[in-house]
Amino acid sequence: MSTTIASSRAGTAALTGGVLWALMPAVFTAAHLDDTQRGTLSFAAVAIAYWALGVAPLLLLLVGLSGLRRALGAAAGRTGAVGIVVSGLGLLAMFLGNGTEMATITVNGTESDLGHSVFLIGFLVLVVGSLLLGIALLRSRRDSLSRWAGVLLVAMLPLGFGLAALGGIVSPGTDAGFWAAIAVPTGIAWVLLGASLRSDSRTAAAEFAPAS
Repeated sequence: MSTTIASSRAGTAALTGGVLWALMPAVFTAAHLDDTQRGTLSFAAVAIAYWALGVAPLLLLLVGLSGLRRALGAAAGRTGAVGIVVSGLGLLAMFLGNGTEMATITVNGTESDLGHSVFLIGFLVLVVGSLLLGIALLRSRRDSLSRWAGVLLVAMLPLGFGLAALGGIVSPGTDAGFWAAIAVPTGIAWVLLGASLRSDSRTAAAEFAPAS
């Protein structure tokens, strides 16, 4: 039962992190922390939103990834195992990079070139890891949630280019397309994976439940 509880918690973390990450572009585009007067309630609200949607989701996705690793087990194969490790490194770098940038903006009101660079490198690593993980999901998982998540992860790069182009048309002169390209396909994929992990835990709990 402890494994079931761990899978449920990992699924919840993945689902929550995916929702927050997918919503992040809307918040980053609508509110700019560096344009908000420091020391005001507005600044505090925007700073909390930035941390809640720009940093916390990446940590939640790391928790979800650990649960997915347990759920896949040996079925992940070499491709899945490498995909999980590479995806974990990418998410960790993105978490550290965005955390560094959010900290410097919040405290000093300036952006961090180092944090931004680490974040972008982490994202490129995540693209590779997601491709491998998506292939493993399509090979090893049969539920529709996981398979659609696998499709999104495999197609993350072309989907990102499409969203970036769409953002440039719909909201020119903003970073909407950039953030949408980075966050939306990944976020939706992890919402689906989180729901799949939670479904696994409910199925396992039902099997362990004593017959009435």
